[in-house]
Amino acid sequence: MSVCFLSACGSKGKTISDIVFRERKNREIDRHPKIPKDEIIQQASSSRLYSELREYYKKSLLELKVATDRDCAKLVVVVLTIETGKYATPASTFGIPFIFITTDNMGVDYYDLARKIAENDVTELTQTTEDGVWSKKGAVFIADQLDSIISKYNDQRSTKKFPDAKKPATFGDLQPNQDEMMYDYGDAPYHLKVNSQGLRMDHDLQFPKKKQTILILGDAEVFSPLLNNEDIATSILQRRHPDKEIINAGVNNYTMDDYASLYTEKARFTEPDIVIVCTNGGDIIEQYFTQRNKYSRSNKIYEPSDAELQFYNEFYGKR
Repeated sequence: MSVCFLSACGSKGKTISDIVFRERKNREIDRHPKIPKDEIIQQASSSRLYSELREYYKKSLLELKVATDRDCAKLVVVVLTIETGKYATPASTFGIPFIFITTDNMGVDYYDLARKIAENDVTELTQTTEDGVWSKKGAVFIADQLDSIISKYNDQRSTKKFPDAKKPATFGDLQPNQDEMMYDYGDAPYHLKVNSQGLRMDHDLQFPKKKQTILILGDAEVFSPLLNNEDIATSILQRRHPDKEIINAGVNNYTMDDYASLYTEKARFTEPDIVIVCTNGGDIIEQYFTQRNKYSRSNKIYEPSDAELQFYNEFYGKR
């Protein structure tokens, strides 16, 4: 087992065009380095901006729904956050009702685990309420909640199959074959194991598949930093259900834009029967262009809209 300080993919195999693009993107990040959070909602002048970000979110969720429908997979939206109850933030207060309305209008099954979390002591479910990182007890709690959801779809099966020749080299975005102690959260190391297919799992997926396959998309709430592989919710679920394949495709700092593109470009080739996307109000405000330029998986530079640029200049000062 080696020691690593970064969980992102390395730079091996980068072409000249990749390097030039990265330099251009870094210049844009340097021009607009700030990533706002709840300020987007709190600023009285930013209502147009928040409406815009909600539309970005809705568009990405619709793209994911269209893709899962095409693959005959069942899409399920799960709100998963500790920003609830006394820890509620503007992002959750305004974002969660919007997510409910949006999923209802799209005919997508919706489960709000934020309410369940609010009924518990959040300090016991997390290692730190500041970062919202699950504790071992929290991971068991999340596994319990997801278990009750998954059990509703025991008969769900997709008939979609892909020939091996069409499958990508990886199904997830993590650097394949990692087996390392990670130090990307300061002085609290954790063991990260990634299979050869870029997923936080201790085994590779086999084809043709013989089990009901459940793909779980999300950011840190799914990836679960600061927990060893065996302690994360998806690993707990896998041990409980050896007759199912539980896939953890979570990546820190991803948002709905990333979940949709990850699915269409890679994760759909796992041939899932059920696709659970874990989301929250933070995924709406994280559609903001500076967050996208820093963390998006897409190979593009996000230019700010008029509303985004106006907010940035008013809040941080014109550069």
